[in-house]
Amino acid sequence: MEEREIDANQSFELINKMVNQAQNKLTENGFLLLFWGWLVFITALVFYCLISAESSYASLAWVTMPFGGIFTAVYVMKKNKTEKVKSFSNDYVGYVSIAFTISMFIVLTQTNKLQLNCYPIIILLYAIMTFIIGGIIRFKPLIICALVSFVLAFAAFYFEFKVQILLIALSVLVSYILPGHLLMRKFKSQSNV
Repeated sequence: MEEREIDANQSFELINKMVNQAQNKLTENGFLLLFWGWLVFITALVFYCLISAESSYASLAWVTMPFGGIFTAVYVMKKNKTEKVKSFSNDYVGYVSIAFTISMFIVLTQTNKLQLNCYPIIILLYAIMTFIIGGIIRFKPLIICALVSFVLAFAAFYFEFKVQILLIALSVLVSYILPGHLLMRKFKSQSNV
């Protein structure tokens, strides 16, 4: 009887360890959250400064986004080649990321029609993606930070364009950068165990 209890406990520990490893692989140690968070944060602030200076080249600040997309695609392809075990969670996050990218493309190509509603919708997309991924990987700080971005998306509809730019920066700070650092810390502490 005791032998079975030990086997059950060991089995539970093994399953728990596998779930944690899947979560770590899934989140890429928080790297992609941090990469995109800092890229968008810095770009939004540069864009804000250029808009404030009434520069005719302000929109060129966003040219960093396609390069970020190329970097991310190469990074993910390399990671997928070296990944030995694939999990359903990784597949789900992949689908969420694809849906987010397509949605973002649609919003950005329709900015003329959306006009001042473009940035609140972008913040809303950030909130939706991070909320869903937080649920998939069961990481409460990501879910909580996504809820803050939902509030920012709602509020952004009531502010002028320049303030909306700052709200985008705040949104990625809250929903990407902060949870990205928390995920990285969690990964490092689990790796040292």
